[in-house]
Amino acid sequence: MIGLAEPSSNSGGETIIECPPTHFRVARDMRDFSPHRSGRIAVILLVVGMIILSVAVYFLIPSDDQDDAVRTMMLHEVQISDFEAFVTEPGDVESSKNTEVRCEVESLGQSGTAIISIIEEGSQVKKGDELITFDKSNLEDKKIGQEIVVAGDEALLTQASRNLEHAIRTLTEYEEGLFEQEKELYEGEVLAAEELLKSNEASLKHGERLAARGFITQLQLQSEQFAVKSAQRDLAAKTRKLDVYVRFTREKLVGQYEGDITRLTALSLAAKKTLELSQKKLKDIDEQIELCTVRAPSDGQVVYVNDERRGVVIEEGTVIRDQQLVIVLPNLEQMQVDVHINESHVNRVSVGDRVEIILDAAPETPLAGRVKEVAAYPFPRRWHGAPLEYGAVVPIDPPPASIRPGLRAKVKISFASKPNVMQVPIASVIEHQKQHFCLVKKGRDWDVRPVVIGLHSSSTVVVDKGLSVGEMVSMTPFEFIGREDLPDAKPIEGEVAGKQEPVEKMDSQEGSVTMKERASEPQESVPGS
Repeated sequence: MIGLAEPSSNSGGETIIECPPTHFRVARDMRDFSPHRSGRIAVILLVVGMIILSVAVYFLIPSDDQDDAVRTMMLHEVQISDFEAFVTEPGDVESSKNTEVRCEVESLGQSGTAIISIIEEGSQVKKGDELITFDKSNLEDKKIGQEIVVAGDEALLTQASRNLEHAIRTLTEYEEGLFEQEKELYEGEVLAAEELLKSNEASLKHGERLAARGFITQLQLQSEQFAVKSAQRDLAAKTRKLDVYVRFTREKLVGQYEGDITRLTALSLAAKKTLELSQKKLKDIDEQIELCTVRAPSDGQVVYVNDERRGVVIEEGTVIRDQQLVIVLPNLEQMQVDVHINESHVNRVSVGDRVEIILDAAPETPLAGRVKEVAAYPFPRRWHGAPLEYGAVVPIDPPPASIRPGLRAKVKISFASKPNVMQVPIASVIEHQKQHFCLVKKGRDWDVRPVVIGLHSSSTVVVDKGLSVGEMVSMTPFEFIGREDLPDAKPIEGEVAGKQEPVEKMDSQEGSVTMKERASEPQESVPGS
């Protein structure tokens, strides 16, 4: 015979039904089957079929008693226990202090520089260890071209310097050599003209004496006079020539030579600056080539900085733009959880709230912490209609040795607690006319009981007045009564006006639902208080 056992209560306050297993046994070995035994086997099979049919009818067409027994499974026993209200949000494990490794190779007109090789993510490195090698082939080609430019600029500077030196020597040669030589030549001509004049003047005086005595004719005397005048004119010409050379020709030539020097000095300086610029460009290319090999600036563990929004995955062949963050080396002694708090929960979370951290990678080892910071503004929406989320920081104190950046976590933030209070599941509370009711089991009847509620969590609510320890309340009240069966609201004895908390949207990981919505939903199981 199959039947239901007596209801029993578990430690959580829910009443459950234990059904003993039914055994159907056919003690026959089919290998012993024979025609003369077929009649007995047929009878046995007929009996078994009738039993199965009876069981099916029993469960498919329940009696009133059976129906009540099944419904008792959705009862909750009122108990006194510690209350805790919390929200659970996702988060990512990060370090509060990270050493950033960026691409410092200039793009040089391209979209970026490709990764040739990169150290495996998660590797432990020491300062100076090689992390990344970027493609430097374009830079090496540019270096060869720039070396040719530098060689040409060096040749131009050398020629300009030689021209300048030649101009300076020419000026010095003229001032200290050629000018004096020319001057002395002109001065010699003046002296010769002076001597000739003196000679001719002496001849003239002698001729005058001879002419007075009649030794020479007047024509001869006139010839002597003409020679003196010619010598005077020649001396004057030679003197003017010397004066012009000293006063004007020298100044003119010195000015020309100095002008050449000025011009060649400027050309030499320009060639020097051009060479310096081309050498600097060559040096920059060399530095860029050196930057293609990235080494660890400090000790740490390698963590790739993938950009999911841009579709950037750090790996060999990925093109990285200038100053793009590629790797971080986190400080594993300063770890925290970056939490994303739903907008419906953010007003309940405060700095200093106690936190329990459950890592997806190690759920059996919860970690502790407290809220350090809650963002004043939400994250930008990822897509239209997405819920707003606020950032919060929870340091892990202390971080375990096995923790790694990038781990996913569930963060349980406790924002309210109260010891030794009476509480029931939210599903057992009905809101009607701004008052709350519970459906209390009284034998085979139900008592619609007004209650005063207090603090609540996502699953339970504190009952300040209206219930007693040990009473059984239904977690599916609308299966037994309709809203029209609820009484009109009236004050509860001892209730302070305005003291009762309003029913608001309750928090859950799946979303926020009101008490009345939770009560009307089918309940598979409800956690105990």
